[in-house]
Order: sequence, then structure tokens, then C-alpha cells
Amino acid sequence: MAQEEMARLAQRLDLESRCRGRKTRPENIHLTLVFIGEVDVIKLEALCGAARQTQALGICGFHLVFDSIRYWKHNQIVYATAGVIPPELTHLVIGLQSAVSAAGFGLGDRPYIPHITLMKRASCRGLPELQKPIVWRVREWMLVKSEQTSGGSFYSPVHRWSLA
Repeated sequence: MAQEEMARLAQRLDLESRCRGRKTRPENIHLTLVFIGEVDVIKLEALCGAARQTQALGICGFHLVFDSIRYWKHNQIVYATAGVIPPELTHLVIGLQSAVSAAGFGLGDRPYIPHITLMKRASCRGLPELQKPIVWRVREWMLVKSEQTSGGSFYSPVHRWSLA
């Protein structure tokens, strides 16, 4: 499973001692497609409807190859990223952005940069090269609810959609 492999990668790279941050728990490792923010319960069905419209596009499953580890100093995160973005991922994100926006949800205007956050509140001086890429086999996507607790973020699936 890609989540577990990403968690092992953070351990292998010794990110805790290199960057003195907080590692992402394996169950919270994910790739955000569209960040929506807080959604009122009464708008949840409209959001699911937008997702169903996106599923109707018939986008096929794909492989996403994470081939480098980077550090965003301004966000204080260490993350894995892909040098090549599969066209299926681009179509999925654009389709979701369009459907979600048409359903009345506001989206930021930041460019989409696919990444997996491995560590938050990090302070790194240097990171090692990723010796072996991690291949994420993408066959589904989901709507996830994020809850903030004293122990950190907690993510729980609301609904799942399969890729063609």
C-alpha cells in the first residue's frame, strides 16, 4: 500500500532528526485533488453531486510516480512529489475544480501541485535524494472530512468513487 510505503520512506530518510518536524501519520497520508475548506452539512449533497459529474467523465486509473523529496520552507513541510504528472490526474483535477465551482463552492486560485506531505512544522537544511521512486497506483478517489483534534488532524472518508 502506497501510504505505508510513504510512511516507511519518511523513516528511512530519518526526517525526524533531519528536519525536527512532526511526521504525517500513515493513515493520514493522501494526495489532495481539490481543497474545498469547511462545508456546511446541507451543502454536502451538492458537493457529492459535483463529484458524481466528475466520475461521469470516465477518467481511467493511472500510476503516479513520486520521484523526489522536497521542502517548502514557507509552509514548513517536507513532501514527496512527481516529476511527471499523468494526464489522467490533470483531467481529474480540472474536472473536479470545474464541477465543484459550478456547484457554488469557492476555490482558491493557487496552481495545483500534486504532493504528499510527509512532515509538518519542519525545519530542514538539506534532504537526501530519493533512491527509488514510489509508484502510487490510483484506482479511486474520495471525499474526505478533516477534523482537527488536540492530537492533530483526523481524516475520515465521506464517499469513494472508482476510476474507469
